[in-house]
Amino acid sequence: MARPGVGGSGAASAWVAEVWVDPQWYECQSSPDRLPAFGPPTVVPLRGSQVLIGRHSEVKAVVPHIDCEGDAGVSRRHAQLTRHGLGWVVEDLGSANGTYVSSTIGEIPDDPIDAGHTVESGHVLYLGSWTRIVLKQESLTR
Repeated sequence: MARPGVGGSGAASAWVAEVWVDPQWYECQSSPDRLPAFGPPTVVPLRGSQVLIGRHSEVKAVVPHIDCEGDAGVSRRHAQLTRHGLGWVVEDLGSANGTYVSSTIGEIPDDPIDAGHTVESGHVLYLGSWTRIVLKQESLTR
């Protein structure tokens, strides 16, 4: 179970990341990789105060919490989410292709973030060749 927080209404809440294959983001990239089949997202509960986003590598001992497996445009240690107040701060970790943030799905950003960027529920991270991550805060039933 994700670490609960308390929202303004007093209800317990948990954060999740929906990891999608995004054909619109893919069209904006110059990736030699083929777009994989897409369907429903992989939903990852956000646990703890820091969450690594990247690709798994046994050789380099990298085990990201949000694994963007298959998207070669995502660096092994691409970005990190850090809890901040009621939301998160996303920081690019020197990735090869940058981390992009939008406040809504479908609004493709032009420029990568240059430093820590505050994100809230509903914000969208675009990484690599086709990865879209939607951050959501969900209420827990008691």
